[in-house]
Amino acid sequence: MKLRNTTDRYYLIFVCLVFILLIIGLGSYGFAETSEARYSEISREMFLSGDYLNPQLLGIFHFHKPPITYYITTLGYRIFGINEFGARFFIQVAIVLQLLTVYGLAKLLFNNRKTAFLSGLIYFAMPIVLISSRNLTTDAFLTTIIMAAIYCWQIYICKRKIIFLYLFYSLVGLALLTKGPVALLFILAYIVTYKLIFKIGSKVSMHHIFGVILCISIGSSWYLLVLWENPILWSYFLKEQLLSRINSNSYNRAKPFWFYLPIVLALLLPWWLSIIPNFKNKIKSLTNQTKEAQLLLISSSVLLVLFSVFSTKLILYILPLFWMVAIYLGYQLVNISQISRKIISVTYLGLISLIFLSLFGFWIIQPDFINISSYTMVIALLTTLFALATNYYVENEKKYKPAVIAAVFGMAILLVSTSVLNTNSSIINSTKEMMHFVNTASCKKNKKVLVYDYLLSSIPFYTNAKQITLKLNHNTTNREIQFQKNLNWTEGLWDLNDQAKINELVKISSKENTYLLVRKRDGQSNNLVFLRDKFNNNKEFPKWVIYYNN
Repeated sequence: MKLRNTTDRYYLIFVCLVFILLIIGLGSYGFAETSEARYSEISREMFLSGDYLNPQLLGIFHFHKPPITYYITTLGYRIFGINEFGARFFIQVAIVLQLLTVYGLAKLLFNNRKTAFLSGLIYFAMPIVLISSRNLTTDAFLTTIIMAAIYCWQIYICKRKIIFLYLFYSLVGLALLTKGPVALLFILAYIVTYKLIFKIGSKVSMHHIFGVILCISIGSSWYLLVLWENPILWSYFLKEQLLSRINSNSYNRAKPFWFYLPIVLALLLPWWLSIIPNFKNKIKSLTNQTKEAQLLLISSSVLLVLFSVFSTKLILYILPLFWMVAIYLGYQLVNISQISRKIISVTYLGLISLIFLSLFGFWIIQPDFINISSYTMVIALLTTLFALATNYYVENEKKYKPAVIAAVFGMAILLVSTSVLNTNSSIINSTKEMMHFVNTASCKKNKKVLVYDYLLSSIPFYTNAKQITLKLNHNTTNREIQFQKNLNWTEGLWDLNDQAKINELVKISSKENTYLLVRKRDGQSNNLVFLRDKFNNNKEFPKWVIYYNN
């Protein structure tokens, strides 16, 4: 970014401030089960084994996703060590790159630096972006690569610089290596909509042909290598990891068609409230948008409908469409009425105040399900006061005020949530606190941690004890063992339907160096009676009970 303008410099300062906020307390809380723990553990095993071709989770091949997220995470381990900070660091870098790309895309589309600045402030404040920054998954990396690819394509369209066309195809290939073919949907939705609205033809040149070859070469590289070793993966990739995620209850993630609608309304709460004044006129104005605004509105809407049709749904699946929404809102902000802008600002202030009052109530009452520390209350108080001061000193006539208040809201959410997570590992189902107990309960070596009918991926991060998953009927324990080359995996996954394993389990349960983890919701199961009787002590945690012998 060439800093030829004051707005550019101010935005760069803003991005640097955001990066500092993102890394504060980044390693202070444990890994969240199940998604974050899974990505961090696969990356840890990859880093320690040196096998960068075949991802493994607890010693069993795990081909659910292409490897880019694991590669980036292992780089974090190499630089910062095998810890939470190292695992999450490059997620924060990805968020920063997204903010820079939002600015660049908005400036390209509307040729207006102020619109670009407002878009960046709004994007930072979006809760879904902040959620992705606190949780190691593939979605933040995928979104960054998609945005960078579209940015390169947009520069090529506007300035006809061939190098950016090749960068575009290279980034599309990387997107395929990050989450597979689904990445193409976001890119194609934008490009096809752009061509239809701006009436641009599709002329195929040799550069496009070479670009497609480059894209396919990059995007298929890992798939071809693993297929060379395991040809049966072809059917697995096609049926289990592509088709089943579209039209079946894959991994118990099937949701109704309308699933995303209330989520999007909640995530965009202050902004859609602003259309209430003069509602009819604002709805009519949707048909009188600039081509650039139509592009953003239609592309994001098409993607939302498309992902609503798919059976498998998670909140972060739709993260890559929110940069379009942010730029659209940044463009519209200068055109809406003062009363609409005030509604946005006041709503953000109300949300910040509500968060503070809720935390204050928990701090006073001290309920069992959440622990609010004095440090958290200080952070919440200071951010609330800062938000109120910002609202007071920025005049209502300033059209950028809602975006500034939104950015303060994002800052408050980021700081407060990190502090809350630090003292509430149970909220994210982290094993960090439980494994600390196991590590300090005795000084004996060769400890064993038995996990009853649930897959916990983060245990190896926090203890040297041998982990054994006791499989009964929970879906998380249904591991895909068809790719294993030997039976070593049976040491860590015991089937309770196998009488031989039950007999072996009875023997080790009476030993002092064995710890049995049971979810409280499973604690009354009759299948556990023979196990619980082998232990003479227990330690309760918010969601789990650890049975052990003194």
